[in-house]
Amino acid sequence: DDMTPNKEDYLKCIHELGETRTKITNKRIAELMKVSAPAVSEMIKKMIAEDLIVKDKELGYYLTKKGLLLVSQLYRKHRLIEVFLANQLHYNADEIHQEAEVLEHTVSTIFIDRLEEKLNYPEFCPHGGTIPKKGELLIEVHNQTLSQIEELGTYQICRTHDEARLLNYLEEHGLAINDTVDLVKVEDFAKTHTLAYQSRQLVIPERIAEQIYVQKID
Repeated sequence: DDMTPNKEDYLKCIHELGETRTKITNKRIAELMKVSAPAVSEMIKKMIAEDLIVKDKELGYYLTKKGLLLVSQLYRKHRLIEVFLANQLHYNADEIHQEAEVLEHTVSTIFIDRLEEKLNYPEFCPHGGTIPKKGELLIEVHNQTLSQIEELGTYQICRTHDEARLLNYLEEHGLAINDTVDLVKVEDFAKTHTLAYQSRQLVIPERIAEQIYVQKID
């Protein structure tokens, strides 16, 4: 990505880190954004001054109402573009991500509104992320991560984070959205979740299990 990460990218990053329910530090933001620590500090200052985020002892940072509304708009844009690329233009997962990242910074709100209408108001993006309606806050329908699950049983993969390396990892191991898997082992000390599916088993480390969302199937 040639574009230097801007405020919008930082907001999305903080939102995503917030979903893991662990403390958000400058270091984690820098790692996820692939930028230097000083760059993060500078942007954080700006965002606090603009009332987009608040610094907090427990959480590190969290988004204000203003920040959350802006994040919702960004996800709405990004995810509607993804639906369009996947369904209408038949892009594959890799191509979708690249293209959507570029387009979301260039298309207008009127374009997005008309696109949403044309796509018949889809509820989810190709990765299972919720698409917020115009002017509404993003409330993820699928919000239970594999890493939070302790009960063995049958689950459906209903959402994944929209991250190229994660998508490649899942593809490599033959996993996709809407697949059904059996959680056969949770290793508390090693922090791994073992899934059984299609007569194979996969041991998933916590870092990856945090980015996969599942729902129990009875």
